[in-house]
Amino acid sequence: MRSILSGLCLLVLLTGCTTPYRPPQFLEADAKFPGLIDFVAKAGGADVLLVHGMCTHDTTWADDTVATLAKQLAANVSPTRTRSGGSGIVIVPARIDTPQGPLRIKSLIWSPLTTPIKQQLCYDRSDQAAICTETPPFPHQRARINARLKNKLVDDCLPDALIYQGVGRQAMQARMREAILEATADADPLAPLVVISESLGSKILFDTLVAMTEEETSSRARESALRDVRRMAYLIMAANQIPLLHTAEQVPQPDAGVAVQAAPPDSLAKLLEKRQGEAKDRRVPLAALTLIAFTDPNDLLSYTLPPERYPGAIVHNVLVSNDRTYLGLLENPVTAHLGYLPNPDVGSLISCGVPRSRWCK
Repeated sequence: MRSILSGLCLLVLLTGCTTPYRPPQFLEADAKFPGLIDFVAKAGGADVLLVHGMCTHDTTWADDTVATLAKQLAANVSPTRTRSGGSGIVIVPARIDTPQGPLRIKSLIWSPLTTPIKQQLCYDRSDQAAICTETPPFPHQRARINARLKNKLVDDCLPDALIYQGVGRQAMQARMREAILEATADADPLAPLVVISESLGSKILFDTLVAMTEEETSSRARESALRDVRRMAYLIMAANQIPLLHTAEQVPQPDAGVAVQAAPPDSLAKLLEKRQGEAKDRRVPLAALTLIAFTDPNDLLSYTLPPERYPGAIVHNVLVSNDRTYLGLLENPVTAHLGYLPNPDVGSLISCGVPRSRWCK
């Protein structure tokens, strides 16, 4: 579909194709926030937890994302052996060595958990995806754009959310719990923790961390989660689905009539409450937590994050364009949802902050 839309763009020349949020636009006034390099420079190093969102992902996604961040920092990447724990979630370690110190990155690839279920839909795909090599493509004619959207968004992406929000939720959280424990087992408790998560991955991660903090007092998982919550300094979220997915966790109130039903705290808000509570209980000062939410307004599956819902974080909503808008009518929906971390504008803001850090060239 990308080639079709590119051809359309050429036909209507520059007047028909725009990227309205390139450069990015900040919704909150006087936006100012650090980049990864600033945390590294201040602490001599930082840990990064990287979690993908819905749709099939593999280790290539982790490698490409790390390479994008390293390029912005003009730094070298030192990959290490890919590890897969008993959780079924693939953990991809990497290290970005900057002159100010290292970024120690653990990417969590949870796609293998849902792939066997999504393969049940392979008979309906008009192409032969990597997870569908044993099944012949759908033999009947579909319009090319409709086929592209059916193949990717409907047959590959949306099932991830349905599986997680359905009966598979508890099992997926159990696997994520194991992966978090493995990925953070050797973490320095004094090093700042940066979380970069996309789409459904944000919700799975936050749901799991909240559940871990609520385990019994003697639980190793509880202590590990509380340690990581305390040292969180920077939350970067792209393609935010938490407001949408949170609707599946609420009970309709028939007596409310047409009045807007107020949303109870979601898993992100609960995680921030846990963080604030930890600081109060331990009577220790807590560094400000910066939350950057990237949204392409043409991403049909993404929502901005209302700052008032997330006390305990300094929220910055950033509008970006992940692809061209054609004739003011359409942006490729697949790129709009999956194109955040490959977007150089997003990579620059994550790595170097606003205003651009003096450590970035």
